[in-house]
Amino acid sequence: MPAHGTERERFPELFDQTNIDPRSRTRKIEMQVLVIGMMRTGTKSIKAGLEQIGYKNVYHMTSAMKNPKDCDMWTQAFNAKYHGKGQMLGRKEWDQLLGDCDACIDVPTAGFMPELIEAYPNAKVIVSMRDPDKWYTSMMATVGQRSKNLKLLLLGFCDHFFIRRFNPCVFSMMEGMYGKDLNDAEYVKKRYLEFHEEVRQLVPEHRRLEYHLGDGWEPLCEFLGKDVPKTEFPFINESKEFGERIALIEKHAVGRVMRNVAPIAGVLALASTYYFGLLSRW
Repeated sequence: MPAHGTERERFPELFDQTNIDPRSRTRKIEMQVLVIGMMRTGTKSIKAGLEQIGYKNVYHMTSAMKNPKDCDMWTQAFNAKYHGKGQMLGRKEWDQLLGDCDACIDVPTAGFMPELIEAYPNAKVIVSMRDPDKWYTSMMATVGQRSKNLKLLLLGFCDHFFIRRFNPCVFSMMEGMYGKDLNDAEYVKKRYLEFHEEVRQLVPEHRRLEYHLGDGWEPLCEFLGKDVPKTEFPFINESKEFGERIALIEKHAVGRVMRNVAPIAGVLALASTYYFGLLSRW
């Protein structure tokens, strides 16, 4: 994704959305890399880096935005794992959700690392962490504010194509992973650390890389067996981008709602005109 350019160039997942039932998919390419990297840890930059060194499709939260029907399966997955509702996903379902991908990073996949490690035992694993205090501050200034966005909550009742699917996914994810009260900083940071430590316990060192965004190309490329690019490692300002993306989501949702309402309003207007026309003849 370009750091500069038009909105369509910078946020293609919101302009070129698809309507594919993920359950119709099967695995097309091998899953090679699993990154336990939470939101607000430079995941968009690492995603861009992985794509630059040859990975074809890196699943990220923006992937679920691009195909909103993915959110339905992710909601099912979060409800089953964290809330005890419904059936857990197995290898077949992971292939349906991630069958087009050879790598994944960010949430929602970060909430299912043990399951994905079991499903894809040959994939290399990257643990990408940020200082917990800095992560929490950044998360609360962005994702944490989303839960207070009344406009998005209201649009969830009206925009059936995207937000009505996206909101339940995010709510189930955040409550399941970090508890009901994001303001409980100590508990949220404790959970953040636990997710990463769980992966360390599951994956031997030869399959695992401890990576920080500022580490650049060398350790990443050495671990993955890739040539080091001559260009600088990509940097995407996710905090700035987050607000812009939310504003664009709202704008597009309002547009969809208005387009859906317009034909109904037109019919009602014609019916009213006809009705009052009849009354005027009496």
